[in-house]
Amino acid sequence: MSHTIDQHARPVIFGELLFDHYPDGNKVLAGAPLAVAWHCQGFGLRPLLITRIGQDTEGELALAAMREWGIDTCGVQIDPIHATGKVQVTNKNDDNHFEIEPDQAWDHISSYLALEWVKTLPCSILYAGTLAQRSHHSHKTLQRLMLEVSLPVFVDINIREPWNDPEIVEQSLNEAHWLKLSDTDLTSLVASTQILTEKAKQLRSDYGIEVVYLTHGETGADVITEDEQISEKNKKIKVLDTVGAGDAFTAVCILGLHKQWTQQQILSRANEFAARICQQQGATTLTKQDYTDYLKKWI
Repeated sequence: MSHTIDQHARPVIFGELLFDHYPDGNKVLAGAPLAVAWHCQGFGLRPLLITRIGQDTEGELALAAMREWGIDTCGVQIDPIHATGKVQVTNKNDDNHFEIEPDQAWDHISSYLALEWVKTLPCSILYAGTLAQRSHHSHKTLQRLMLEVSLPVFVDINIREPWNDPEIVEQSLNEAHWLKLSDTDLTSLVASTQILTEKAKQLRSDYGIEVVYLTHGETGADVITEDEQISEKNKKIKVLDTVGAGDAFTAVCILGLHKQWTQQQILSRANEFAARICQQQGATTLTKQDYTDYLKKWI
């Protein structure tokens, strides 16, 4: 069934907020849901971010950054026991390796507090990734949100070892109205020798997913529905940093669903914006004028 989204309602973004800690001592605010919410705010969607941070210095830094950007922090829970999420970043053979620390504040998102806000606001869509569900507590909170609020669900598959739980992935696929995943994640999920787009078609059909957005890194992306498959190749660009490109892509997909763009428009514009993120250092360093310029160009 095709879902039409209320353009004036707010997307709910559920999941992890953390800081990437680099060997040189630098700390960067991160987490896929945070990045998606950041871009959605830039595009004027007023997202409701449901996450949990520690009662610590990094939690204060996160709140300050979100407030400065204009993100509504009413859905950000404060945990007096567990620390704000932390990832240790190391470089091996010119490739960043991310070690996500266990039992952080975002593993303990309260269903009571989450429902308190979601039930009182006009909400349009529920975004959630699979990593956000690595803990039993946050997984159950998300399940309760889905049960009691009944929003159409945008699922972001993000397989991160050792936190990959096949049962969680399976359940998420069954709940997805829209699905975004990379070709690497798709290969992990579908073991057949089919070409990637055929695997994506199989996945969409097996789980009754409305739309699958399949990204191929620097080369482009595909969108697959029941009736069509559209491919988009990326233009050659000078890549500076690929961190956050997938989240930028997802945010434009959510924007496009709110604006009722065609799938061709969503794919082209999501690719364009993700490529822009790859040409800079950091996923959340664009200015508000940058978002305004994109909206003028697209709308």
